[in-house]
Amino acid sequence: MAGSATANVQTDTAGDWVYDRQVRVVFSRREQMGRVLWWIGGFLLFKCSLRPMYAWRRWILRLFGAKVGEQASVQRSVRIDLPWNLEIGRCSTIGENAWVHSLDKVCIGDYVTISQRVFLCTGTHDYTRPEFDIIRKPISIHRGAWIAADAFIGPGVTIGEDAVIGVRSVVLKDMPKGMVCVGHPCVPLKPRVPTPVP
Repeated sequence: MAGSATANVQTDTAGDWVYDRQVRVVFSRREQMGRVLWWIGGFLLFKCSLRPMYAWRRWILRLFGAKVGEQASVQRSVRIDLPWNLEIGRCSTIGENAWVHSLDKVCIGDYVTISQRVFLCTGTHDYTRPEFDIIRKPISIHRGAWIAADAFIGPGVTIGEDAVIGVRSVVLKDMPKGMVCVGHPCVPLKPRVPTPVP
């Protein structure tokens, strides 16, 4: 009998969360208008460009408010949510199918490599609030860093100069400069030591 009574007990806390208070519109009117223009222009002018047209894509990104350094290479399959929040240094690369979720500023320094399918995520939610408020925090990736394939860089993270973030790592806090960092969650593993030039 005791076991049966225990089985019938339900811990339902759904009523405490008032789900209909969740805020579904997270963009200002100006951002919404910009997003519509970017969806149209970005598809026609950016996504449909030929692969080697890097200068053309740099021009399109600048047209939509991004700061893009000389010789920066952005692949046509890259998803950029709000280009006016993006800054890319000179000679930096963003690889195939990377996602720049730029609700806040994403600053990528010079000579940075962002490999394929990397997710740079500046937005999250306050899961302690019924409104499920959006939280925006910037991402900064310093000069010479390499973010390897499929890595996730979370809101508010800074990647130090010349750091390496390993394949499929999940980065939820700042990583120091000059270190190889791997894992889920990502942690510094060893120094990145340059090979002497003969």
